[in-house]
Amino acid sequence: MPIVKTLQDRFEKFTAKTPPDVTGSRYAASKDIAIPRYLEGSATMAAIVELVRNILTSEGVPPAQHGVYYAFAQKARKAAFSHSGKSLSMFIDGLKAEFTAKGCDPAILDKIATLIAG
Repeated sequence: MPIVKTLQDRFEKFTAKTPPDVTGSRYAASKDIAIPRYLEGSATMAAIVELVRNILTSEGVPPAQHGVYYAFAQKARKAAFSHSGKSLSMFIDGLKAEFTAKGCDPAILDKIATLIAG
């Protein structure tokens, strides 16, 4: 199984990289806001990675090929945060074409797209 950052891994790295004495007084003043916001954003990414991993495992995709599907999911998730409706659908269709050209199975990409865009 490929090594993929969990939510706990992301959170530990973020908190380790941002000690107030090194980052500065502005960060120290906003750390109580920054950490929950980072945790909320990272939780979405970690949840999508885990759900995509379940799809890939059930479809029998070899672990060495998971990365490209995770990349598709992350790009689709990023688009879903700022687009909706027909705009999102068209964006995801373009991503599907791009990742199909990279060797991904279109049926699996459809499942991932449905997971993200509904």
